[in-house]
Amino acid sequence: MERWLALLAGIVAVLLGALWFWLRGSPPSASTTDVTSQPRVFVVEIRDFYFDPPGLTLRPGDRVIWILKENANGDGHTVTAYHPSQDRPLRIPSEAAPWNSQLMTTIGQTFTQSFSVPGVYDYFCVPHEQQGMVGRIIVGEGIALTPDERGLPAAALSAIPTTAELQGHVGEAFNAIGLLQGVLYLAQQGQSASAWAQLRLLQKLVKEGQLAVALQQQGIQTALESRLAALGTLLSRNAPLTALEPTAAQIRTLLGRLTQGE
Repeated sequence: MERWLALLAGIVAVLLGALWFWLRGSPPSASTTDVTSQPRVFVVEIRDFYFDPPGLTLRPGDRVIWILKENANGDGHTVTAYHPSQDRPLRIPSEAAPWNSQLMTTIGQTFTQSFSVPGVYDYFCVPHEQQGMVGRIIVGEGIALTPDERGLPAAALSAIPTTAELQGHVGEAFNAIGLLQGVLYLAQQGQSASAWAQLRLLQKLVKEGQLAVALQQQGIQTALESRLAALGTLLSRNAPLTALEPTAAQIRTLLGRLTQGE
């Protein structure tokens, strides 16, 4: 009898533990390996007439997905590497292959690019380069290269993030925004395990490094962590995208205080 009671107590303990994780918004199957072993997915939204976020700092193997969110004038947007093949100066590593999304005109249309070669990558929108619609991606750590900015249109020069910005707290905030948008994209695609891994990375990012210091100085770190926990609870309940978006928007607003100098 005592053996059966002990077994029953063990089963109850496991069930209570699972319930505790569920209420906290953390799936029992989540593990450190899940968080760290896979490449990250960043989502950049294509707006009229800018990329959001305009810069990212990646590890080799990371993937970027651009999603067309706005096309008010109907002329579309592109995601195009600065490269002689596009009649532009070389502004990506010479060993890396150039890319061009071609014209994107349908809201929700996506373009995906993975990055493996370390260095600085600059890209632009073909129809709107003169309006400053440009972006920059750094791949790898300790990239000290300062790109030659000659030849960029004045609007592009003022809009593109510097390498120093991308390697500081502003760049970490851009990364957090890209990861957050990646969480929503993965959840929408039904990739719940990957969405959870992304959220874990995002939670880790706001607790460590330059971003954490900046959040503390702004007095918004606790509020941001609370909103991330709320997003985790919604993910654990397989909430639809429409339910995730309001909480994600609150997180985005908090992060925006660091990128917009508020």
